[in-house]
Amino acid sequence: MLMAVSALLLTAATDAAGPDRNVREPMVITSSRMDADKLGDRVTFNGDVVLKKEGMTLSADTMIIYYDVGAKSVREIGASGNVMVRKDGRVALSTNASYYNKEEKIVLTGDARIIENENELGGEKITLFMRDGRSIVEGGKVLIYQEKRGSTQNGRKRK
Repeated sequence: MLMAVSALLLTAATDAAGPDRNVREPMVITSSRMDADKLGDRVTFNGDVVLKKEGMTLSADTMIIYYDVGAKSVREIGASGNVMVRKDGRVALSTNASYYNKEEKIVLTGDARIIENENELGGEKITLFMRDGRSIVEGGKVLIYQEKRGSTQNGRKRK
């Protein structure tokens, strides 16, 4: 299987937000194929695409990386097809996602949902804020499982 690994091009830019922000891990992407449409501006990754960045893993069938040449950093990433985001024991799934590097947020659309333990929440649009671990669900529903109190069976109760 052909592997495309891009770390040099996709090294995360340092922000002027503070001293801790200046030491950042590179963004590493692996895929079956990589196509540069316009070198230094846009790169497309296809086939089993996996992006790893600072404890977060984003995987999809296809990712398009939009590079800000002036700032020498990744501006935005578009992911489509079987999108999965993993971080801190949470899993988010959708059909499409847009990752905004400067804001460190991911916007999930198309059957978007977050699964943590047995609980699940879903919506038309889910915005994940990676810095502070919070999320906003728009047009959604929440499914929470709780153990029945006083029950001798190991059943689950939907709320």
